[in-house]
Amino acid sequence: MGRRWSRSVVGIIAVAALVYGCQPTEATSTSSVVRVDVVMEDMRFTPNRIDVRAGQTLEIHLTNLGPQRHDLVFPALEMPGLRAQEAVVEPGATAVMWITFDTPGSYPFMCDLPGHAAAGMTGAVFVSR
Repeated sequence: MGRRWSRSVVGIIAVAALVYGCQPTEATSTSSVVRVDVVMEDMRFTPNRIDVRAGQTLEIHLTNLGPQRHDLVFPALEMPGLRAQEAVVEPGATAVMWITFDTPGSYPFMCDLPGHAAAGMTGAVFVSR
């Protein structure tokens, strides 16, 4: 009887762990801060498309896996009413930047080091309601 009871307890714990593990976490799209990890490498950003809702703060964690310096720039001309944002990341280094978009639309970003954007190192944040 003791062995049957212990199997039942193990079964209950396994089911509870499965159900708990399938529950959504606090960091969902309705959160006020959205974290995105962006890799800079081979003249590209991965991912190069970021989706966020208006009013959410975007927390961008940048990792430069390439052999040369890169930056991520949101040009001021593309964001009326917002100041330009930039993060410079040396090879092998990381950086974090935060930005909040209050107006729906698309906001391009790029690496503005000479030749990098022309080689395809561009992307955009798409802001929805």
